[in-house]
Amino acid sequence: MLQLTIIIPHFNDTASLSELLDTIPVSADIQTIVIDDQSDLSHQEKLMKLHQTKNFELYHNSSGKKGAGTCRNIGLKNAKGKWLLFADADDYFINGFYETVQRYFESEVDVVYFRPTSIIADTGEVSSRHIPFAKLISDAGSTVNSKKSELSLRYKFIVPWSKLMRRAFVNKYSIDFDDVIAANDVMFATKAGWYLNAYDISEEVIYCATTNKGSLTMTINDTVFDVRLNVFIRQYQFLRKRLSKADFKLLGLSGRPLLIKAVDIGWKKPISVFLKLKYHRVRILEAKLLNPVRFVEKTMVILRKRRRERPYYINK
Repeated sequence: MLQLTIIIPHFNDTASLSELLDTIPVSADIQTIVIDDQSDLSHQEKLMKLHQTKNFELYHNSSGKKGAGTCRNIGLKNAKGKWLLFADADDYFINGFYETVQRYFESEVDVVYFRPTSIIADTGEVSSRHIPFAKLISDAGSTVNSKKSELSLRYKFIVPWSKLMRRAFVNKYSIDFDDVIAANDVMFATKAGWYLNAYDISEEVIYCATTNKGSLTMTINDTVFDVRLNVFIRQYQFLRKRLSKADFKLLGLSGRPLLIKAVDIGWKKPISVFLKLKYHRVRILEAKLLNPVRFVEKTMVILRKRRRERPYYINK
């Protein structure tokens, strides 16, 4: 059996994809799958040329549904490896990553979470994109607030990259990605977190995410925002239904960050977002935030994150 399948959605960025592929060893134990998401004709031609020189299987998203989630699901259907890794075409693996993940191939766990890193593509400087996920790893390795840290790791490490997943586990519970234009990975990660029995964490870095102006992660418009809002509400309802009241409260999911981010769309947007969150009984303020000092502290954290990311936002 193949040991590892790496699944990569691609759209109009063959140069970055080529760099990513160069970080993956050529091995009989590794299956690399690239799924093209209806790229422009010029990029499809470049992709076909790349396919002639690089070691990967190429599939095309002809489903009629566009998006990275749809592409990843195509990858899952064609995966043969015992273990899975996901990558975005504009990111890359750290040198020696395969030797790191190889040590877990005989493990009995369902998921291994690794500490990620990130850079700003334009400058090569360290980005802040990975920080929330790196903190989840650090907190999960601490004995302080261990229950809250475990809940956060399971349900807030929402990106698909920087985790090694057992394919049999994903197949057993029919865990797949949403066919939406944004946040397709949130429910995938949430369901995996709910169903997993055993996991491991590692402080070793195997993956580097990039911050690019104009990427979907940094795109701000009404349509993308609404998709992210709806996915968050689904995640909130999924966990509220399944977790104990104590665990759900401890997890601390809140609609407050989305409410604040709605300001970027326009002054009317926060009103409609507030009403929708209230309609679905999504918590916006925790009791402790009724303390004005605590409220200001948490709000400033969100605003500082927005300020760091603002140069890379693009309105479409």
